[in-house]
Amino acid sequence: MTDEPSAAEPLWASFQDVVEQLTGPLAASTVERVAEEVGRLDKSLAGLRKDLNGLAVEQEDAARALKKRQEALARENQELRCQLDTLKNDLVEQLKLNHEAQSAAAREDTAAVLRELSRAAEEARSSATALEAAVDERLTRLRASWAADVEALRAGQPATERLARVTVVLLSLTLVLGAVGVVLR
Repeated sequence: MTDEPSAAEPLWASFQDVVEQLTGPLAASTVERVAEEVGRLDKSLAGLRKDLNGLAVEQEDAARALKKRQEALARENQELRCQLDTLKNDLVEQLKLNHEAQSAAAREDTAAVLRELSRAAEEARSSATALEAAVDERLTRLRASWAADVEALRAGQPATERLARVTVVLLSLTLVLGAVGVVLR
């Protein structure tokens, strides 16, 4: 039922002829009006079909555009995920490198501290050895001096004078031993 003549029109014309013969001119005019109304309805229906087809085309276009937009968003989302993964991997690598650098620096610092401690311990050992040698030498001289003083005291000095000398020697020895004890600590 479009604007084009349908295959049913000759049949319709025949039908109209039959109706005119059977019912006369009044029925024919009614049939004619009905036919005109049917023609108008056919035209309206054709217009509605055309509008409906236009809407269907618009809807298909909108659906295609929506699908394209969804695909573009999915691609963008995938690209963002790839970028995020890349950033995450870069961050992990950077953290690992920073940790390794900090660990290496800490090891170097520890090694430097240990070297310094070892050097200080060696210096302390050298100082202690030198001090011990000096103390031994001083003690040897003090013993010799003390022995000489004791012999001199025995040889002719009175007992009080000998006692005073021994006291001075013992005090000197005490001071030297005290100083050695402080240094060794």
